[in-house]
Amino acid sequence: MKSAQGKIELICGCMFSGKTELLLCRLANAREHDISVAVFKHALDRRYAQDELVSHLGGRCRALAVASAGEILSGMGSARLVLVDEAQFFGEDLPDICRRLVEQSCDVVLAGLDRDAWGQPFGAMPEIAGLADTITRLQAECASCGAEAKFTQRLSPIMDDSMIGGIGVYEPRCEKCFRAPPLELRR
Repeated sequence: MKSAQGKIELICGCMFSGKTELLLCRLANAREHDISVAVFKHALDRRYAQDELVSHLGGRCRALAVASAGEILSGMGSARLVLVDEAQFFGEDLPDICRRLVEQSCDVVLAGLDRDAWGQPFGAMPEIAGLADTITRLQAECASCGAEAKFTQRLSPIMDDSMIGGIGVYEPRCEKCFRAPPLELRR
């Protein structure tokens, strides 16, 4: 008899659409049901706190900052639910790590940007979407016209390799108001 496998849920959308807030809701629900949880964020994300997952609205919880998807396996302990924020920053090995977790009967909830600042698919997010049992696509309100925003507009010049930012660096935009940076700056 085959044991039950875990499931993958993907929460995606543009910046300021509530992805991390929804991830925090998944955490609260798991704690309410006494499910063991491990929370991860990418080590590059130091905007608010190094060892906490923090939403733009101020919601927060402790998280382990890791530099690679492989570190999720070694840092999860006996968790039955793994939450991953800023999934777009993890490398191409994240989908394989998700598969391995599911095979171990672990549920995985990932949150991240589905498009980069050029409006293109971001990292391994399309492959993760293909693996996901559930996909929740969130939208924000366009900062220019108020329509539904699906894109993330870069507001400040790209000065180095760092594309991480928050309020004042990015804002949500609808397709009509979105303007991608010059293609030669794409990494």
